[in-house]
Amino acid sequence: MGISLCIITKNNEKTLRACLQSVENLVNERILVDTGSTDPTLKIAENFSCKIFHFKWNDNFSDAKNFALSKATNPWVLFLDADETISKKDHEKIKKLIETNKFLGFSLIQRSYTNGIGGFNWTSTKDDEYKESKIATGYIPRKMVRLFKNHTKIKFRGAIHDNVANSILKIGQIKDTNIPIHHFGYLNLSNNRKERTRYYINIEKKNYKNDFFQDCQIGTQLHEIGENEEAEKFLKKSIEKNSEFPYSWLELGIIMLEKRNFEQAKSSLHKAESLIKEPMIYNYLGVLYGMLKEYEKSIFYLKRAISFLPNNADFHYNLGLTYHKLGKNNEACEEMKKAIELNSAYKEKVKFD
Repeated sequence: MGISLCIITKNNEKTLRACLQSVENLVNERILVDTGSTDPTLKIAENFSCKIFHFKWNDNFSDAKNFALSKATNPWVLFLDADETISKKDHEKIKKLIETNKFLGFSLIQRSYTNGIGGFNWTSTKDDEYKESKIATGYIPRKMVRLFKNHTKIKFRGAIHDNVANSILKIGQIKDTNIPIHHFGYLNLSNNRKERTRYYINIEKKNYKNDFFQDCQIGTQLHEIGENEEAEKFLKKSIEKNSEFPYSWLELGIIMLEKRNFEQAKSSLHKAESLIKEPMIYNYLGVLYGMLKEYEKSIFYLKRAISFLPNNADFHYNLGLTYHKLGKNNEACEEMKKAIELNSAYKEKVKFD
């Protein structure tokens, strides 16, 4: 029941060694597909006995990843980015997972570590059990299928936001796990994140498939770099194609909130709320009602967000602001202290009287 590790690289000398070291004694084969490195990436790969292949980059991550899959020879595949690691403490859990014949894939939790404020469902690393997490004050979690059967019908789809989940679900089942993938790439993007996001948007447009999920992704990325008018158009196109996808409504609601179009923000956020239980929706409803000076509703939604994700510093900060507006300064002080405890970056934002 061996595992083939698959990695796509280009100039990853700073992170590749840690990635490969993290899976020693876990994987039986290392497949590395390089898309044009000019640094020592390939030398590092050779030192770890990787099977090295070359792929001409064509602005499509799925094509490169499917090429890597074609080279894997073990019954299971573990896909990692070169700036990700797996904790040694989770090796036995992963080995136990692949003893099954019931599931064709497993979702793991990618933790994108960050020292900033905000981020979708940001979670504090305070008191976290993993030593890998101590590099940052928090992380942004994302469920991703990265461990799956080596099967001819399992392929990646999507130029940027590639995934194998849809192809797996056509032929079998996926099981969710809480095993983390430790992702450190966000820590090195402070200076060029906007440039990278713009590059990804251009790739999405080049490989445009005219589906609701891609429209939502493009709209979300445009919002991230501040191009809100175009973002709004893509989100509305997504909703026209699938009015039951909650994240298009959420993102549109956030944009409307930033534009202070409170009625449209309320409508969009409540529509999202009706479709999914999601702490970020409750957080933005709390912010919305705080701006509308409906403070009791604001407190209700912010407390609900915290009940789902108690280690989110942003939620506590927003609740503290609401208490302060109500003149409940003791409660405000407690929430602000909690925000600072969870994320020290809030020391710069919070001023105590």
